[in-house]
Amino acid sequence: MADIVFQPTFVHQEFVDGPDGDRVRADEPNGFNARFAAIESDLRQLSGVVGQIDDAVDRRGTGPAGHVLALAPLLQGADGGSISWTITPGGAAQARDEDVYGQLEVTLPDNVQLTSFRVMGQVGLNVVGLSVSLCRVRMPGGTPEVLASVSGDTDPFDRSADVDPTTAVTATATYRYLVQASLINSGTTVTLAAFQIAYTSS
Repeated sequence: MADIVFQPTFVHQEFVDGPDGDRVRADEPNGFNARFAAIESDLRQLSGVVGQIDDAVDRRGTGPAGHVLALAPLLQGADGGSISWTITPGGAAQARDEDVYGQLEVTLPDNVQLTSFRVMGQVGLNVVGLSVSLCRVRMPGGTPEVLASVSGDTDPFDRSADVDPTTAVTATATYRYLVQASLINSGTTVTLAAFQIAYTSS
């Protein structure tokens, strides 16, 4: 967008009193007509500049705004006899030498566009059984539908996955949202440090 500029044209010239001073006159370059015409021209120009500023502010206020929801991985057990993730004093989810499962309920705004799901953590060498997914579940009950899923196989890892646009608009009257994390016996310590959900709102 081009710069918005207001350049005034009116420059006041002092009237002089006294016998040899200025007489009140309508015409001539220093007359009232010329002065008021210059002021009127400046006001019209200023009005146009104010309109440009208003349009620019309106354009800036439209379009989607980006947000990131950061979540501590406080995973709860929800699969009968499955072993749950251990929550460390620092709020990370951790597991070692066992099959674990857990989930975290997520509160999201209604009618926003989910864009990506990010997971950060630490794993040992050759871990292939780690899966962390952002899901939705139709209410009052249904099977979790995966919206985005990531796995971690580097130490540390920081992975993101895009959310499918066809299922990305939240509908909190219809769906619950949650993060599910499962690990098949890894033989080493696996730690989930944080989850992030990115979304846009109008």
